[in-house]
Amino acid sequence: MRTPRLLLEGRPLQPGPCEFDGDAVHHLARVLRRRPGDAVILCDGQGTAFEGVIEMLDAKRCQVRLEQACEDTESPLELRLGLALLRGERMDYVLQKTCELGVTHIDLLLTERVEVRLDGKRLANRIKHFEGVLAHAFQQSGRTRLPLLSPPQRLADWLDGLGGAASRTSPLPQKQRRLILDPKGATLSQRDSAESFTLASGPEGGFEDAEVALLAAAGFERVRLGRRVLRAETAPVAALSVLQWLYGDFGQP
Repeated sequence: MRTPRLLLEGRPLQPGPCEFDGDAVHHLARVLRRRPGDAVILCDGQGTAFEGVIEMLDAKRCQVRLEQACEDTESPLELRLGLALLRGERMDYVLQKTCELGVTHIDLLLTERVEVRLDGKRLANRIKHFEGVLAHAFQQSGRTRLPLLSPPQRLADWLDGLGGAASRTSPLPQKQRRLILDPKGATLSQRDSAESFTLASGPEGGFEDAEVALLAAAGFERVRLGRRVLRAETAPVAALSVLQWLYGDFGQP
């Protein structure tokens, strides 16, 4: 039986007893049906995870004795995804799968063809939902670092906020690459030994020509994955898979 992983975000973890309450207790007791004596892994979402044993578990509280630090399962790549907002389950799918694939940052983008309109309470509720999707994917995939999620912003503001190495007039450091998923771009191929990627993925219908020009001026390469057009929810998942194979840990034993 696979040892369950629980995220206690922002909670410092160290060997010894660890007591907690809240949704994690309900998930452990009611959903996973674990009992005292069962093994569990607790993670803080910032790179620390410990194997432990449940010592006490009731409807409201749980105490776990943390014993041994877990192996770091993170990819050696830094993968930043600028993701145009998608509708409904398509958005959940991209968040879930890119988390499993090792994305480190997800920046939500508002582009010309984005049809999703969020503001006020509705925006706050959707962000909370997105964070829940990422947390579940984080636990299921056995990661040790939870991807950082930024609220929706305009494409131009995102480019300005990349800062430093993101200057539109300065060349990128040798180990960094920026990519736009564009069916008219060049085939994505391995080049040098890049360690950091920023990937811009558009909405249904893709980026407008002016947006592609804006990205290109900021150092983004136009790349495609084969000769077929991929859907907005498929393209970033496929691209991150290729990057993990070419540069990351997919080829490691």
